[in-house]
Amino acid sequence: MGLQVAVVGVILLLSTHVLTTFRYLFQSFRSRRHKGKEPSSLPYQLPGVGSALQLVTNPHGFFDSISNRIKDGEPVRLRLGNVHAYLIHGSRNVQHVFRCSRDLTFEEFALRVAHKVKRLPAEDVALVAKDLSGSSRVSLTDVPSEDPSRIWRKFHEIYENHLVGGKAVSFLTDLFVGGLVKEIGSVSDKEWTQCGVDEFMKDKMFRASTTALAGPGVFEIDPDFTRRFWDYDHDFMSMLYGVPKFLCRKGCDARDSCLETTRRYLERGWQNLDWSLMERDDPSWEPNFGSKLVREREAAMDRYGISLQGRASFQMGLIWSINSNAIPMTSWIIIETLGRPEVYQRLAAEITTVICKDKVTGQVTVDIPALKKLPLLNSVYLECLRLRSSVFVVRKLRNSIEVDGYTLKADNLILAPSYLAHKDPTVWATPQHPPGEFWPERFMPPSESRGSCKETATGSTMNAGKYFPYGGGSAMCPGRNYAKQEILSAVALFFASFDIEVLHFVDRYGNPSHRGPEVGIEARGVARVDRDLLVKLRRRV
Repeated sequence: MGLQVAVVGVILLLSTHVLTTFRYLFQSFRSRRHKGKEPSSLPYQLPGVGSALQLVTNPHGFFDSISNRIKDGEPVRLRLGNVHAYLIHGSRNVQHVFRCSRDLTFEEFALRVAHKVKRLPAEDVALVAKDLSGSSRVSLTDVPSEDPSRIWRKFHEIYENHLVGGKAVSFLTDLFVGGLVKEIGSVSDKEWTQCGVDEFMKDKMFRASTTALAGPGVFEIDPDFTRRFWDYDHDFMSMLYGVPKFLCRKGCDARDSCLETTRRYLERGWQNLDWSLMERDDPSWEPNFGSKLVREREAAMDRYGISLQGRASFQMGLIWSINSNAIPMTSWIIIETLGRPEVYQRLAAEITTVICKDKVTGQVTVDIPALKKLPLLNSVYLECLRLRSSVFVVRKLRNSIEVDGYTLKADNLILAPSYLAHKDPTVWATPQHPPGEFWPERFMPPSESRGSCKETATGSTMNAGKYFPYGGGSAMCPGRNYAKQEILSAVALFFASFDIEVLHFVDRYGNPSHRGPEVGIEARGVARVDRDLLVKLRRRV
């Protein structure tokens, strides 16, 4: 009986593969462009599953296989379980999709992630899902543009006012820098401290960043909040893909603990905050909810009717969004720099020009406008974003659109992986530096670089379809400006504050490793630092 079942299974897999391959070849050999037809459908083996298993278990390998199969960047149609999607690659096609923001939505996917990973209660999911008007100023439905039921627009408005604008970004950055200087001050200036670079940033940078954003409340309620947060983050993708809880129990338990801490933090904030005083004074930061970004989101969600547990899910999601990519990216920059002594020396010399110390108080600050102009530091930052992150842009089609002569039909998904764009040899390859190589000077102006003009001109030809580490279109990451200033200032303070002795790489459990960190298979934004660099630090007086 078992043998019969196995034979039937093999026949089913083979027949599915043969039939879908024949369909793909038939579609590919017939002209389908500008005839209202969809792109060719990619072959698969698993009936009812399609390419979903490959996409989940090895997305980068899956993307490479498509790139090798379809050389000219044509869109391709995928079956992902009971969902159909279009994989978009090639800079022209990606850029075209980003321009069609009015025909695309991201809210449904965002709610699905919030429900599956952040435990947003089902009743709150249903409540927020009622808003179909989008986040643009002009409503996508018949709802008036200023209608209070437009919760997605309200979120976007709050981001525009308190996370995107220059004044808000500068204020948050100053808070963060002050907090990180304080955290660094706790490190000995007499004895050497041994730690991993990523371990250090996950502790010190997380506390400074979260306090700037949301105040100190979560740490007062749970002094171990930092460790629990990173345990949760480690299993984030497993939870997103529906891995059984017994296989990621540590992350699930940490997620639940962080949610409970955030719920208690919000509850205490409501009890302690004088809202009439907030309306009168309108402070940019106060100790209960921290920044106006968090406070106004909390007030908006309460008015909309979202439960306390739902608000905890959204607010913990904000803490995760601000930290889960910026901190690993900071670690990547430091590790990549320390692995290249000549680059480290040049970068350290650059950074000394932007670190300021008050002669009377001794307070350390960072000249942020000057920091953003440092050519080598910014080049390393951009190169790390290119090679050490993998963004998976997901949108749902509200309306059918045409891309590259093919019709992409409404209600299907669009997938645009940065992985393919950021390794495109037509954009990034030079005679001396292939696209997969980490080259610190790749984004430097020719006049500043030690390479030739031809070798360093790549960055000037970029557009949104060739380079999109923060996503693209109207749903581009609203925290990108703050993230950049946060990352660059953290790198500058780290190198300016410590004498550093590089030791060796270690794995997650502290055991010596024969290799350094590598980008894994997850398309989750900035890659986790899977091998930390062990160093000895001594704070400079």
